[in-house]
Amino acid sequence: MDKKKTSISFEKALEELEAIAAKLERGEIGLDESIAEFEKGMTYAKYCHEKLEEAERKIDILQKGENSSVDKKPVRVKPDTGEIEDDEELQGSLL
Repeated sequence: MDKKKTSISFEKALEELEAIAAKLERGEIGLDESIAEFEKGMTYAKYCHEKLEEAERKIDILQKGENSSVDKKPVRVKPDTGEIEDDEELQGSLL
């Protein structure tokens, strides 16, 4: 994936990353193809990480109060699914 050539959504990049991980976990491909897939997966992982950091920065900006301080609230993530715990409370605080 070359970010300069292709614009891809976070969701699509995550989907591709999951497909690569599944392919590697099955162990049905050779070493050279595994390395190539791993490299591609690392590119998707980096892209997803950058998009998440960008979203976090935007949220920080939106949460700034009148005194320019940021009211940060801890976000707990379920380790098994990656879902946000107490997401209704978090969404309510953004409205």
